[in-house]
Amino acid sequence: MKHVVLLLAIALFPSVSFAQKKELLEDKDTIMARAAQSLEAALQPGTELHEIVVKENLIGTYVLQVSFREKGDISSVFVVSAEGHDQRSQNRFKDLVHFLELPFKMPKGRQYRIEQTFDLNAIPR
Repeated sequence: MKHVVLLLAIALFPSVSFAQKKELLEDKDTIMARAAQSLEAALQPGTELHEIVVKENLIGTYVLQVSFREKGDISSVFVVSAEGHDQRSQNRFKDLVHFLELPFKMPKGRQYRIEQTFDLNAIPR
């Protein structure tokens, strides 16, 4: 009876054992290219970031300096320049980017910085 219950529990909760691991990248050029692609993809229609930008009517064109570290988490976001914006939109968008997570990891102790342009005025609403 104990074995039946245990097998049933394993069959009903498979998501714990099948978590997808992040890809490990080691080449700097590859890391920078994938980071740029990931940040660009985060603002495409259908993504959570896109939905929030549209819902909250965030506006502006921003050049952000995004720093990220070994597990793909974003450690800081700095606004290099901003045009056609209001302060509320700038602060909110910067915070939203800060909470993004990149879909890859890097060797321990590595941290990189990339400048990315985001044009919120050009996204489909």
